[in-house]
Amino acid sequence: MDKYLMMNRSPNKYLIPCSDILIWMVMLCTIVKVCFSHEVKLPQDSIILNADYSIDHNYERIMDLEDDAYENNDIQRLRRLTEVHILKAKMESNMLELANGYYYRTIIEEPELAISYSDSIIKMTENSEHPEYPTFGYILKAIILYDNGDYNLALQNYITAYNLAVEKMNLEDQITCSMAIAAIRNLNGQPHAAADIYTRSLKLLRKDDNYKINHSSDYMILMYNLTLAHLRLSQLDSARHYYDAGLRKAILMNDSMEYRDFVMVGAQLDYYERKFQNSRDTLLRYTHLLDGNKKAMKLYYLGKIAQQTGDNALSIRYFQQIDSIVTVTNKPFDKIKDVYQQLVMHYSLNGDQHREIAAIEKLIYFDSLMTNEQKGIIQQATLAYDLPFLKQQKKNAEDKLKAKSMLILVLGIIAFLGLVTGVYFYVRARNTKIKVKRLLEGTNRPKSSDRRLVQHPTSVPKEIRDDLLEKLEAFEQSEIYLSKDLDMSQLAQQMDTNTTYLSVIINHYKEMSFPNYLKDLKITDAIERLSKDPELLKYNYQGLADIFGFKTGESFSKAFYAKTGVYPSKLLKELKNREDKRHL
Repeated sequence: MDKYLMMNRSPNKYLIPCSDILIWMVMLCTIVKVCFSHEVKLPQDSIILNADYSIDHNYERIMDLEDDAYENNDIQRLRRLTEVHILKAKMESNMLELANGYYYRTIIEEPELAISYSDSIIKMTENSEHPEYPTFGYILKAIILYDNGDYNLALQNYITAYNLAVEKMNLEDQITCSMAIAAIRNLNGQPHAAADIYTRSLKLLRKDDNYKINHSSDYMILMYNLTLAHLRLSQLDSARHYYDAGLRKAILMNDSMEYRDFVMVGAQLDYYERKFQNSRDTLLRYTHLLDGNKKAMKLYYLGKIAQQTGDNALSIRYFQQIDSIVTVTNKPFDKIKDVYQQLVMHYSLNGDQHREIAAIEKLIYFDSLMTNEQKGIIQQATLAYDLPFLKQQKKNAEDKLKAKSMLILVLGIIAFLGLVTGVYFYVRARNTKIKVKRLLEGTNRPKSSDRRLVQHPTSVPKEIRDDLLEKLEAFEQSEIYLSKDLDMSQLAQQMDTNTTYLSVIINHYKEMSFPNYLKDLKITDAIERLSKDPELLKYNYQGLADIFGFKTGESFSKAFYAKTGVYPSKLLKELKNREDKRHL
């Protein structure tokens, strides 16, 4: 799971909220007794700690006490300290310290009230010139919304916070928000976009010459997230590069928690590199230290390793442990579909219809839950295809439970589903290979239409038309079109003409708009150079975007797909395979 949160919140949701009425009652008592004590009247069950609750403490001391209470999970003490903090800030009309007090209050309140406190922080600091406000309030609200599963509103608040951080030139908040936005987009099926954002965040971090020292934690988190992002994109070399950099930093900083996290993600990398023994040993060493979905995700890889090494019984036991965990947490993760498909097949083959039906129901439930939470996910079409089959399979399994004679039919449906799925992926993979092969067989730059010989635009004089066609031909042979900032106005100026004539000529003879004409030239050039220069295969999407004149890796990928019908990763993979074979 991607890391991005720079603030922690307690998961405890069973505490009774404390309203501002109580705070003002305590304030009144304090004002009456201020000449005698300056100490908030509290119950006598913690006499030794009463000195901690004095409003005579400065804010730094109060916040140190609050941090200590939080780290020791002393929620009752933390609640009383926040009352003192808020009371003191209100008495002194100190809005920023009141905001800090409200922050600590969000840690111990239920989500609805915690959001109310974060809204109060935003409201009271909206005109603040402080570099962290009201950005802090929006980030805090986004974290609460994310924890509560409202990714859409969380994203909106992170974007607002990011814009404020840019406006206030707050580098740390920009990085915090960028990584959060990337994580949310990744949850919505956009790993390429997430990888690009993480790369941009790293560039932003590097604006500080001493970023590895001043922002060591942010740097390690980015290395971790970049490792995961490239793993999802099957870019194992890049994943290994970022993993090694992050692991070295964790060792240098003597950060045991970050070291453990890197070692764990390293186990995933080993799995995809088919170093099963290394991966298994690492996972067994650390997985017992985890809980909830973090543990479930690691158990998944242990299950797949067991499956890959032929121990299917052990694999099923791991998948059953995952089933027990997600049943309690009610939080699916991206591999949950595979887990339940394996369990459905196992129970079906072993004639255990009760468990088979239960597994099918959970598969349908978690698929639906993920679809509702991850609006706009790319896999919507796949789910729409798979769910009808699963529902039909569930009905057949229920019939079989009533009459054992239905076993053949159930297995037939499972086999048919597997066959159809296999055929679908085979056909899709074959079509992709054909497209990639055609790309590598040779590409041509855009050619003029035959209309050039028989029909010409009447709005452009002949001598201007012929001159522009010659200049466009020269332009196509140059590398000027690789400029990221080139627009029609600049090109028209270079060709000593106006944008009207240039637009007419390009639309008529190239049969496309000016932006598409530039993209076409750039992608054609990219295909040719990638085929000839193995050094280019080392770059990620953002690096290729910089070389071929695109502002972002995402825009490069979209333009490549629009022209060729395949994503750049497919072409790069084929070129790398050919390069590897050439060296054998």
